[in-house]
Amino acid sequence: MIDLPDTKKVISIISGGMDSSIMTIMLAKHYGAENVFPISFDYNQKQVYEISLAQELTKELGTAEHKVFDLSILGDIAKPICANISDTDVDMPTIKDVLGDPQPVTYVPFRNTILLTLAMSYAETIKVNHVFTGLQVHDEYGYWDTTERFVKSVNDVAIQNRTHKVIIEAPFLHLSKTDELKICEQLNSISMLKNTLTCYNPDKNGKSCGKCPSCSERINAFIQMNMKDPIDYQITIPWGDI
Repeated sequence: MIDLPDTKKVISIISGGMDSSIMTIMLAKHYGAENVFPISFDYNQKQVYEISLAQELTKELGTAEHKVFDLSILGDIAKPICANISDTDVDMPTIKDVLGDPQPVTYVPFRNTILLTLAMSYAETIKVNHVFTGLQVHDEYGYWDTTERFVKSVNDVAIQNRTHKVIIEAPFLHLSKTDELKICEQLNSISMLKNTLTCYNPDKNGKSCGKCPSCSERINAFIQMNMKDPIDYQITIPWGDI
């Protein structure tokens, strides 16, 4: 299990994806759900349905109030170059398209810098010292703003605050999604993943495409664990062959 800091209450940045959702479950089990303050961001992402799932999950856990912050301006900025924004003209890649790519077209410029900064601002307001993020380094492709170096750089800025100490915690940074599922299994919470969405291109009903890079990683993780994913996909996944 992950070694967590000794503190009373924490902020959890929960997108509604598998990484941040498992992290939030873990935090709720460790600190007590009432001491976990979940926040989400709406930047007009294609998978915005994930926020409603995040709200369902935090409600099921019994966390503190779940805040959702409007960042539609970020979506407006990123739309011309990002496949991950609603109504963009940029085509969504498959996992094969992004293999080895240091900056796929699903990248949202400076998104994580903005999200973490706002989370730290909120942390100072409610007197929380630890902000948790589900950032994860990808093996097959990469984003510069999901690395250990990036998190350290953000913390190097935050430490200059003269009156409030806040630290970004990224407990899953070097774990695979398979590793995360093992943690979720240890917490007896695999069924709670029904309220998650790990897809860059879901349909209007929030059903995962099963083809994008994010879906491919998730499906592979469940296959590695010999488990059936509790969510539905737009395509048939041969779970029976596991």
